Amino acid sequence: MPRSALPVFIAAVMMTMLAGCASGPFPSVQTALESFNQTLRSLPGVEASSLDRPPVDGAVKVDLVVTLAEEVTEEELADIGDYASTFPTVQLGQGQWAGTVELRLAGSAYSYFDLTTPESLHAQLAYWRELTAVGFESISTRTYSAPVTAGMFEVTEQVPGDPALATVSPTESGAPSLSAAARGRLVVIELSSEERGDSERTMQLLETARALDDPGAATGEWDLMGLAPFTTGQFVQSALPTPEQIEFVRETSAVFDESEQLASVHVRVDDSALGGTQVNVTAFDDTMQGVKAAEAAKAFRETVEWQELLDLVPELQSANRDFSVNFVGNNLTGLGVFELKFGVRDCEFWSGSQWPDLTRELQLAWASNLDGTGALTMAEQVCADQR
Repeated sequence: MPRSALPVFIAAVMMTMLAGCASGPFPSVQTALESFNQTLRSLPGVEASSLDRPPVDGAVKVDLVVTLAEEVTEEELADIGDYASTFPTVQLGQGQWAGTVELRLAGSAYSYFDLTTPESLHAQLAYWRELTAVGFESISTRTYSAPVTAGMFEVTEQVPGDPALATVSPTESGAPSLSAAARGRLVVIELSSEERGDSERTMQLLETARALDDPGAATGEWDLMGLAPFTTGQFVQSALPTPEQIEFVRETSAVFDESEQLASVHVRVDDSALGGTQVNVTAFDDTMQGVKAAEAAKAFRETVEWQELLDLVPELQSANRDFSVNFVGNNLTGLGVFELKFGVRDCEFWSGSQWPDLTRELQLAWASNLDGTGALTMAEQVCADQR
């Protein structure tokens, strides 16, 4: 072969190879995941769709996030929900598995797909969309693993095949413990910073929400973030909390109004037969800063929060339900944080605290409120009469 013909021959071979690539063993086709995502993006009412792939224990979890157009209609949302709910059936690559599906509308989110029929999904989506239009900062609706109780007991045995049926027993320490059972709906409402200090405006918004047609859920929880400064109310029930329940959370939080270093108040309310109230308070008082464990009880008596805890006991007792309180304060020298736990279960005071003197004072405060005399033995008799 003449030397001058060699470049032409090589070029011809390369062109043949390239042509073979176009129709040979490496076809340029979309994967099932890419095809699913492209179809989803083409649906009316979808503004964007993305796939997040956070690694989990060596595997890759693929989460689907769908951004909705602000003007999405109820019918469009139903179609989007139907198609998005099929995401777990899409064939993924090796080492990948389908994670969560989340629909986003402005600052709100929806990921409650554990429903038995398309009609029930459509109803929940329509309700979520109406809630987002009420005027709250954001609405988040997602699947919820309901506790067996409000935290006074822990699960010791489950009935095979029915996670909602379980036996319960007191925890070894007597302190609260949450255990998961039946799955339901969790709705999280976040109030704007302006609304958190305006109880009248908050109640107006909640009344508007209460007038909507709620498809309901077998079990569930409503979390209201910002009912008062630093305050979250958690209500273990499928329906929107009543004005009385919301006022109870506000009054509980108001007990700590004098604390200038309050970090948070979480009030969990469960009005079911086995339920109760949990109050988790975090505050960092300079009085406790750098205190040694041996001096912790004495130092805590000098804080504003101690008197507020004493005032909280009759507030909770007046609700006539079991309750527990967990107070977390400053770091102690060489002993982690200062933590005080106590409560009432079946009309009996308990404490998982390592501060016996403080516990005794709280117990006497409870007894005094219960029978009006301050005599613990009389309080125990009142409890016996109530059983």
